[in-house]
Amino acid sequence: MSVHSPLGELGVEAFLADFWQRRPLVVRQAFPNFENPIDAEELAGMACEPGVRSRLVLGHPERRDWSVEYGPFDPERFATLPETAWTLLVSQIEHYWSEAPFWLEQFDFIPRWRRDDLMISYAVRDGSVGPHIDAYDVFLFQAQGRRRWQIQEPPPEAPICLPALPLAILRSFSATSEWVLEPGDMLYLPPGIPHLGLAMDEDCMTWSIGFRAPSWRDLVGAFLEERLHEVGPDRFVDPGRRVSTHAHELSDGDRRALRDGLLARLALDSGALDRFFGAFLTRPDSQDEESEPEGASTPPTAAHLDPRVVYRIDPDLRRFWMHEPGGITLFFAGQALHTHGLRAEEAERFCVAETILPAEWLEHLPALRPLLTQLLAEARIEPAVESGP
Repeated sequence: MSVHSPLGELGVEAFLADFWQRRPLVVRQAFPNFENPIDAEELAGMACEPGVRSRLVLGHPERRDWSVEYGPFDPERFATLPETAWTLLVSQIEHYWSEAPFWLEQFDFIPRWRRDDLMISYAVRDGSVGPHIDAYDVFLFQAQGRRRWQIQEPPPEAPICLPALPLAILRSFSATSEWVLEPGDMLYLPPGIPHLGLAMDEDCMTWSIGFRAPSWRDLVGAFLEERLHEVGPDRFVDPGRRVSTHAHELSDGDRRALRDGLLARLALDSGALDRFFGAFLTRPDSQDEESEPEGASTPPTAAHLDPRVVYRIDPDLRRFWMHEPGGITLFFAGQALHTHGLRAEEAERFCVAETILPAEWLEHLPALRPLLTQLLAEARIEPAVESGP
């Protein structure tokens, strides 16, 4: 399978300049002569597996009789569903479907640190998840059947959602544009635009390729938390202080000393900030822990890492790299790994590998051993079937 641009004649550069995070775009036959490689039964099978994030949404936009159920599902549940107006959604398909990474590669014109996941929805006629607003960019690719998409522009200044629902469905929605997408067509939507999709056929399947961005609130909070762990117990000191003229004044000198001390401990130099970004963007996802009862999790056990054994890496663990004055720094599982003589091509290979042979990397990455030992104890990596020499 060859790499194909899903933007047609428009091209990547023109899309990024004129549409990305600016306005919607419909691409007819983004993938010409497309044949859907995944069927409803396979998707339903994934939704029945423990650990797979899946939802069933029932309801119709006109009736507004919304309800939602969360997987894993009993296979018999699908036999009891109504004939119309329901949707099955399965997230993080790239973890469970071997062909998914290839399709995601078609969108590598956006860096992978911005990418969230591939979600596939299957709907019967009139299936929908209601009018809603996404906080992220999304490409909505029609893989099977037809779906009508409506959007509202400009978006409301203060959108209100229906109360007492686990879904963020808008209370009011007034369509200003609409398109019917057929297999092979694609709709791009930037964040913040109200939209509503409705299945027009009995077997409707839509792929959603989402691109999230960290919120400034999350970045600031995580950065301050990280710096708090680095600041020692020392206190403000002021030897050689001059006599105070006014006892209640916060003098220029005192304010300057407090500012300088605080800024020094925040480490606001660009290098420290860059390394924080890399660590933050590769922090392991803790969403699987949300479903565990309080106190149910167990601490990691001691683990022995064999450098000559091949280990399979949890696909949830993101890996990125960047150039620094001293060479390339790799970011893996929330940690910065300084490398010795690693080339860009090797760093890229490390980041895309599904398995890892530690002995192959320890010369360039001496800090990798304790990190892999920790990940092995946390069951984030596991021995693969094959082993090293």
